[in-house]
Amino acid sequence: MLVFIALIAVIIIGYITVGYIRTLKREQRKKVGAKAGVLAFIATLILLTVTGKLYILAALGTGLVVFAKRLLPFLRYFPFFKGLYQKAKTKQSSGSSKHSTVETSLLKMTFDHESGEVDGELLDTVSKGKYLSEFDLPDLISLYILAGKEYPDAIEILAAYLDRKYGADWREAANAGNGYQESGQKSRGSDSSKMTVIEAYAVLGLDNNATEEDIIKAHRKLMLKLHPDKGGSNYLAAKINQAKDLLVSSKEK
Repeated sequence: MLVFIALIAVIIIGYITVGYIRTLKREQRKKVGAKAGVLAFIATLILLTVTGKLYILAALGTGLVVFAKRLLPFLRYFPFFKGLYQKAKTKQSSGSSKHSTVETSLLKMTFDHESGEVDGELLDTVSKGKYLSEFDLPDLISLYILAGKEYPDAIEILAAYLDRKYGADWREAANAGNGYQESGQKSRGSDSSKMTVIEAYAVLGLDNNATEEDIIKAHRKLMLKLHPDKGGSNYLAAKINQAKDLLVSSKEK
């Protein structure tokens, strides 16, 4: 009987809380919703403890741990969890395979050597922390146009990602959206900027203990997957060649 009354009370309080949250502004909803979630968890914990059913929570936690890896891929189909899935996948794969990274003022692009997947984490704008794979094509084109105005060093790497994922059709829409060709041409001067040794190691996915043989091997493997003839781009191929040349020459000194 006590459990039934407590359950009814929780439902009523939850209904009132949800109604109250709906009347708030968007920014306030997040804060109040987070606090309500914490309080709901504490209330549930107390209720289970009082009724002697705390084992249910323990069993549920164990089950979630066991099936976490199996459930993770399904998060990509829910917009709210899409970013969480991408971050978890990136963190999970970083320990099991090598990655190449190219960083600009706008985003950090990552290429997985094993799967061949390319993605980028935004380092600026209101969407900071999100990944390119979370956006639809119209949003990516808007980001590309923004890069042409404010982040010229990111234009080519962003274009390489779009080419790889959508082919060349997206360019017509992007150029029509902002007459972008002129700003794109101005930005190409940034491609010839000097690469540091640290950046070169990151591009090839190596550490500073790599031998010349490791450098050449990594270069060959990346070119097989990122060469323009293999669905890559001239920009990525140029970066890989630049990194290899720089590291090999540094080893010879």
